[in-house]
Amino acid sequence: MRVPVALHPLFHAFAQVFLQRHAGCGALIMLALALADPALLAGSIFGVVMAHSGAIWLGYSADDREDGLYGYNAVLLGALLVHLFGLSTVSLAMIATASLASCPIQAWLLGRLRHHGGLPGFTLPFVLIGFVTLLAAAPAAPTIDAPPAPSTLLAWLLGVAQVIFVADRLAAAGLVLAVAVANWRDALWLLAGSALGMVIGGGIGADWSAGLAGFNPALAALALAQRRGGWSLPVLGMLAAIGFWLVLHSLGLPTLTLPFLLATWLGLLLRLPRRSNG
Repeated sequence: MRVPVALHPLFHAFAQVFLQRHAGCGALIMLALALADPALLAGSIFGVVMAHSGAIWLGYSADDREDGLYGYNAVLLGALLVHLFGLSTVSLAMIATASLASCPIQAWLLGRLRHHGGLPGFTLPFVLIGFVTLLAAAPAAPTIDAPPAPSTLLAWLLGVAQVIFVADRLAAAGLVLAVAVANWRDALWLLAGSALGMVIGGGIGADWSAGLAGFNPALAALALAQRRGGWSLPVLGMLAAIGFWLVLHSLGLPTLTLPFLLATWLGLLLRLPRRSNG
């Protein structure tokens, strides 16, 4: 799919939510969001525009901006804030503030990764800013849980779609298709992680029906599968993500993508080569 070069940062930002750098994938993700909730899409686009503008103003790498690395956290923040508060002047102001705040955090994370051998930041800016937002808005904001899914198949798909707060059957299938356009193996790992989260969550009595048990193991499986280390590391990541989700869920804490982060960092640390004592 050929798209104008000027739109690459926007499309890449949406694709990077699922760890892809593919303009066609990003465009299809935007289409899926438009089908599910146009207001959600509008908030996400506004977040990307604000983050991209902030990254330009702060003089951050043009290549990183082109790749959507300063936009994907803003996609998630925009979706979260519209999901919580609807699309309004107030929510747009919150999205602008949150998206701009994500830029220096992301720049620091990228610097540590490239120059000091740090772990990838992934969605850490979204998690940090999202937690602050949820804690500050707890009395006023509704729950972010989606309505229960009517079927096992839909719950399976929603395990992918809940990454961006989507609870629509057609849009969920569109998101899986979007990732498959970029890399079909990555789409399979996403579905595998969602399925495992659904099975284990249901097996121990946790609420799995809306896909809430599936999106963190789906992302962890995807991130670790991209390391080309075989199947054992992604499976470990899936199990760890489910475990972290269950702990946070049992404590009544918001999870966002924190279980994905912790599980993926754990997998990457285990994969690091051991230093020789000689």
